[in-house]
Amino acid sequence: MRAFTTFMTVGALVSPITADWQFRSRPDLAPPRLNITIPAADSVEKGFIFVAPYAGFEEGNSGLNQPGAYIFRDDGELVWSSIGYYAGWLANFRPDTWNGQQYLRGFQGLLDGHHGRMFGYHTLLGSDYEAAKVVRVGPHRLVSAHEFRLVDGKTALVETPIPRPVSLKPWGGSEDQTWIISAGFQGMLTEVVEIDIETGEIIFEWESLDHVDPNAFPLDFGEGLPGGGRTEADGWNYFHVNSVDKDDEGNYLVSARNTAAVFKINGTSGDIIWQLGGFHGGYQHHARFRSRSADGKIEIISLFDNGTHSTSVKTNPFSRGRIYQLNHTDGTAKALKTYNAPDRLSAHTQGNFQVLPNGNAFINWGQAGAVTEYSNDGDVLFHAYLDSAPEGHLVQSYQEPAIVAFSGKDSVIDVYVSWNGGTEAASWRFSSTSAVEADARLLGEIKRDGFETHFTFSGRVNEDNSLVFAQAVSASGKILGQTRATTISRNELSPPSTSVQWSEEL
Repeated sequence: MRAFTTFMTVGALVSPITADWQFRSRPDLAPPRLNITIPAADSVEKGFIFVAPYAGFEEGNSGLNQPGAYIFRDDGELVWSSIGYYAGWLANFRPDTWNGQQYLRGFQGLLDGHHGRMFGYHTLLGSDYEAAKVVRVGPHRLVSAHEFRLVDGKTALVETPIPRPVSLKPWGGSEDQTWIISAGFQGMLTEVVEIDIETGEIIFEWESLDHVDPNAFPLDFGEGLPGGGRTEADGWNYFHVNSVDKDDEGNYLVSARNTAAVFKINGTSGDIIWQLGGFHGGYQHHARFRSRSADGKIEIISLFDNGTHSTSVKTNPFSRGRIYQLNHTDGTAKALKTYNAPDRLSAHTQGNFQVLPNGNAFINWGQAGAVTEYSNDGDVLFHAYLDSAPEGHLVQSYQEPAIVAFSGKDSVIDVYVSWNGGTEAASWRFSSTSAVEADARLLGEIKRDGFETHFTFSGRVNEDNSLVFAQAVSASGKILGQTRATTISRNELSPPSTSVQWSEEL
């Protein structure tokens, strides 16, 4: 598995187009399209691209017709759609390992876009794409989408924002501004928590109000999206954890978006070991430990530098991925590598920066709705925007390959077959049968052609060959799965006639 993104918005002022089906065998699916502006070079990391886009907040923007989780190949072909598997608002989707087994995991719940907060839980899907584990934090607490970091395949780091009744007058608030969001991570309770996935046991918890004064907030009070503090739901989110990592010594790396700083936290006492950034930081996301010298005097970390806040505040004209060297002898930080956004993209919200196994870098540009892969030297190897596609209908959940067949002109039969999530099929083998005869007649076998494969054969719709089915075949010749036998329709179904909006520019 090559790369992933967390969550990203897609939305722009667009013109209406007439809807058409992307997949005749799955008319219920309307995934976004990868608008590839720089095709994948030979040196890209092998694997799939994982995205969880959703519609933007701007009034008048169209955004996606089917927000959700998607897996793509780097040629833009769809591999899997989450429609029918996940429900609610979906984010932070990627493959991960738990108890030695690989799963897909994603956050599902509700989004409070105005405050940049989410409420829900994380779900692990097994190899059959069915829910294998729902991870919650206690009986009365909803976690956020910002972080779900599997540490050792057994425990997870999560962020759980907690509203606290505190007068905000010391920081410029009025009498009626009395709610603040205390950020933490756990093992399981406050805003940052580490938990045992199997038992729900809290391994470690940390709360920002115990360690970071709200005076660390670098903007004027109330500026941006931290909340006004007049109600519990509108608490002032001065800290705003958006990522947590853990090193091999048991210490934690916390990215606090609204303080524009990254903190290293002692994994025993919760004390702050060091802070990077602050009043001149880039309102970053996705901070990760990379390496450390034997004596601990040098540390390497990576992060996504937004270079902007959710307001007009900018610290850089465009966003970028950065790798920093921290020298604890002289207290300095130096950028070792910087990956600037193509087209000078600026992500006001979201984003992540992943270092791939072959040394390449893969960046999700968050709100800007694009993904890029770079070589170790910073050359762009792949770049794509996510465009919205026409809306699907007749939503269903398929556990088996889907098939549809139509009778065309001159006795030509058109057959379309797909398998949502089926990654191992190298070819499709087509056969015909009838409602009264058990014996099947081989029609042919062709190479799998992306998400949906189109096969044609000559014949007449009659009692002798009125049913068609297909088998998915691996490269070694193994039958992986089979569709139901479908009747051959004498008339191809018409696509929906409604007009929809889709994004050409993000």
